[in-house]
This record gives sequence, C-alpha cells and structure tokens, in this order.
Amino acid sequence: MPLLETRQLNPHTILGIWSLTETVEELTQALPAHLQPDTLLQQAHVRRQREWLASRILVYSLLKHFTQQVLPLLCNEHGKPVFPENRYFVSITHSLELIAVLISDKHEVGIDVELVSPKALRVAHKFLTDAEREQTGDQIDKTCLYWSAKETLYKLYSRKQLIFKENLLLVPSENNNILSGYVQTENLSKLYQIHFETLQHHILTYCIDTSTTNS
Repeated sequence: MPLLETRQLNPHTILGIWSLTETVEELTQALPAHLQPDTLLQQAHVRRQREWLASRILVYSLLKHFTQQVLPLLCNEHGKPVFPENRYFVSITHSLELIAVLISDKHEVGIDVELVSPKALRVAHKFLTDAEREQTGDQIDKTCLYWSAKETLYKLYSRKQLIFKENLLLVPSENNNILSGYVQTENLSKLYQIHFETLQHHILTYCIDTSTTNS
C-alpha cells in the first residue's frame, strides 16, 4: 500500500497517513485475515468500500506497533471507533485521496483531514463564531483549517452531540502549527492543543489528550 508516512508523535502515540489509490479488489486482498467485509459494505458505494477497507488495513498495520493481538475494531454508541475494553485509543479520517489514523495506548486522540476547497467558505457561517470568522476572513486555507480542527475536537470528545458553533471554540496559539481549542458544554470547559499541517492540498489536524491515560 502507498503508505506516505508513519510518525511516532510520542512514546505512546503513532500516526499513519496513506495515499488511497487501490481498487476495492486490491484492498480486499490486503485486508487482515480476521476481517471480512459484511453484506452491507459490499452493497455500499465503491468510494465507501475503499475508505472502509483502507482505513482498517492502516489501523491494523499501526496497531502492530503496540501489540500482536488480533483485536476487533468496533463502534460505540456515539459511532466512535473503539477497541474492546478501551485498551487502545483510535481515531480515523479519510478524504477521496488520503486516509489517516491515530492510535495511542495511553491517550484519547482525534484526527481529521480535509481537502482545501471553497466549500468551507460557503458554509462557514454554520460552524464558525463571529470571532472565528474575523480570524479566518475569506481565506480558504484558514477556513478549512478551522473546519478540520473542529472535526478533530468533535471526534476526540465524542460523548454527546455537539454544536460546532456553540460547543467547539478555536483561538490562535502563539506556537506555529498549533491551535487552541475548547470543548464547552454545560458540565465541561476543557482546553486542547490541536496540531495542524498541510499535505497534498489537504489540511491535517490532530489532537492528543494527555490528561486521559490508560494504566
């Protein structure tokens, strides 16, 4: 598979990025032996099949850095991918061209990738506050960055339905390639550091919640 990069972000967290070029047939052949696409997936659109297959191949490739056990990848009640007994944390994202996966054996993680597109400007009023729109202006790249950063926060928190414009707030950081992001609900106000970079006309964002740990 055309794995662009595997990056050890810290001793407990690894990132994988893959350029998706294979056909469904090629991906199916590369799928780990313990995984078999179900009937619903086989009936899905070709794009959805390729994304599912590629993401699972990448997940299990990265998981080998932590364990040789064959662990099922499930979805919890919020639709978040999880391993049983929460022994490892995982987040998955994909576009038409890229798949990215973040796995940690200690920390909650979130990741997102977005193609840089004018579409973000057209819907910015739906997910950005007035203050955030002042920060992004009419810049396509920066608006896509804020969109992706909020998607990363949404995936990281993933405990209840959040409103991007009300519960997920972003402010610039003094550090290059980092945004500060807040998750705010009735019972929580928590600050996160969101890392970002550009890759093949995409914005990649990710966050590692070092306040959460597995023993």
